[in-house]
Amino acid sequence: MVRTSDPKVARLLTVPLFAKADQHVLRQLVSIVEEASVAPGRVLIEGGHYHQEIYVIGSGTASVEIEGNEVAEVGAGEVIGELGFFVRGPASATVRAKTTLEVVIVPYNRFDEVLDNNPELLRAIATDLAARLRAADRQLP
Repeated sequence: MVRTSDPKVARLLTVPLFAKADQHVLRQLVSIVEEASVAPGRVLIEGGHYHQEIYVIGSGTASVEIEGNEVAEVGAGEVIGELGFFVRGPASATVRAKTTLEVVIVPYNRFDEVLDNNPELLRAIATDLAARLRAADRQLP
């Protein structure tokens, strides 16, 4: 387990996607991310539009909406916007803050660099996406 006094690294370690990353990968991530507070009601990702970031929710909750209907809720430790990173297409859903959110923002163009140098992180992302897809399949009638 990585031990750190850096608060950004500590936050990233709470995200399952990054929890097993080594110190080197975490330091690279910290060098490219921004942190922000998002007010309730604000849209982070607009369905049908292109966006350029991945968001890691540090605290708070957000709704995932399709055609104005909430289909899911996401919260602390969850990652949103990562599908757009891989597909480079418009977002399939709108993500709106339900409460004040504390987020870490990872810009796509900088994340590419980190993944190129750390294929183990790409494997972790693929594993996470596959698990979420499997869970979604189980919810189908």
